[in-house]
Amino acid sequence: MSNEIEETTTSVSDELGLLQELLDDDVVVDQRPRRSRKPSVGIQGMTPDEFRAYKSRLQAERRAKLKAQQEAGTLPFDSETTRDALADAALMLLYAGGPGATAVVNYLGQVFSDKPGAPLTVAARVKSRALKPKLIKFARKSS
Repeated sequence: MSNEIEETTTSVSDELGLLQELLDDDVVVDQRPRRSRKPSVGIQGMTPDEFRAYKSRLQAERRAKLKAQQEAGTLPFDSETTRDALADAALMLLYAGGPGATAVVNYLGQVFSDKPGAPLTVAARVKSRALKPKLIKFARKSS
C-alpha cells in the first residue's frame, strides 16, 4: 500500500498535467483551442443601424455564396433543396411504378384524405409528364 496522498483533479488541464508527469518529457500533448459559436463581432455594443448593416452584409454574403454555388452547378444542402430532392425521388418512383410507388400513393391518400381522387390524379400527372422532377439537372450520373 502507498502512503502518498493523491490530489483530486478538478479540471481537464489538471488531468493533462498529471498525464504529462507520467509520460516522458518528449511527448507533446495536442491541445486544440475550442472554437466558440458566438460571433466574433461585438453585436451587443452595436447601434440598431450598425446591427442592420451587419445583418445586411451577412445576408448579401450568403446570397452571393448561394449564387456562386448555383452557377457552379451545385446546390446548397438545406431544408428547401432536400425537400425538392425527396419530392423528385417520389415523382421518379411514381413514374417507374416500382415497389416504393405504392407507399407514395398511400401517403398521398393519407395527406389528401378528404380528396379521394388526388393520389390517382397525381400518379396520372406524373405518368403524362405534367409533373416533372425539379432538380434532375443537378443529379450526377454514376458511371
